[in-house]
Amino acid sequence: MKKAGEVAFLKVVELGSIRAAARALNQDPSGISRRITQLEKRLGTKLVDRSGNVTTATAQGQLYYERLSPIFDQLDALEAEVSGEDLVPGGLLRVTSAIDFGQEFVADWLLDYRRKYPAVEFDLILASGFVDLAQTGIDVALRAGNLPDSSLIAKKLADVPRTLVASPEYLRRRGTPVDPAELAHHDHVFFSPGNRQQPLELTGPDGTVVHIKRAPGGVAINSVRSAVKAVVDGLGIHTGPLWAFSGHIARGDVVPILPDYSQRQLPLYAVRQPSVIVPARISSFVTHVAERVRTVDGLNAVS
Repeated sequence: MKKAGEVAFLKVVELGSIRAAARALNQDPSGISRRITQLEKRLGTKLVDRSGNVTTATAQGQLYYERLSPIFDQLDALEAEVSGEDLVPGGLLRVTSAIDFGQEFVADWLLDYRRKYPAVEFDLILASGFVDLAQTGIDVALRAGNLPDSSLIAKKLADVPRTLVASPEYLRRRGTPVDPAELAHHDHVFFSPGNRQQPLELTGPDGTVVHIKRAPGGVAINSVRSAVKAVVDGLGIHTGPLWAFSGHIARGDVVPILPDYSQRQLPLYAVRQPSVIVPARISSFVTHVAERVRTVDGLNAVS
């Protein structure tokens, strides 16, 4: 059995603070600090330096961490193999996603997954920004966009096309743009206030890239669902993920504009932390999501 002091020490060095380790281990910071102090007394050496909210390993502590960490990784792998955790999904699965994408798809995917594997419990954390997997104990993050360089393991699931749309009512009132330059004279629904200052990048049928500066007025709504409603209600032109508009396009609620021009697609990834052994609940959920992505109109699943 793993000793609590060693577990606390490894997590503190990994995350860089006692408070972060306490959150990850769901324990009290004072308890984490006490266990490390007891471990230092038992070993007869100082393992960490505490400075405010930052905790760093001493030279001896770094040596101990580098030797102890792979031993615990091997113990995790052995326990998973013996218990069958690497074969049969079970336990708590913690998933995070962007709010709108999570509400539209991920919640249903998790419910379907749990019906298939009832021994799995799950937490779904919906957030507007990237969540730190290590500090929050997240197992899988679904992220759209280019990923920063890191030690995380990423599996590409799909590309997310974007579309330029407006309602038929708006186009009857303001006219339909036939050239990208005309977009500068139209009302727009922006996803965030910062988008007002960002030019719209479009690639023409001949591969020429144009950058269009849009009129700074209009409305900004940092919710995909609410932005869709604003477009359907005729407030202006919007560029957004195709998955959010595919049904409305099919029903005629909105109309694609400048269909010969394309926008840069965003990659969609399933991201997890590196591990010697990947629990079945994680590996099978990623497989489950990869299968479900193929059923979504407006996502280009990878082959």
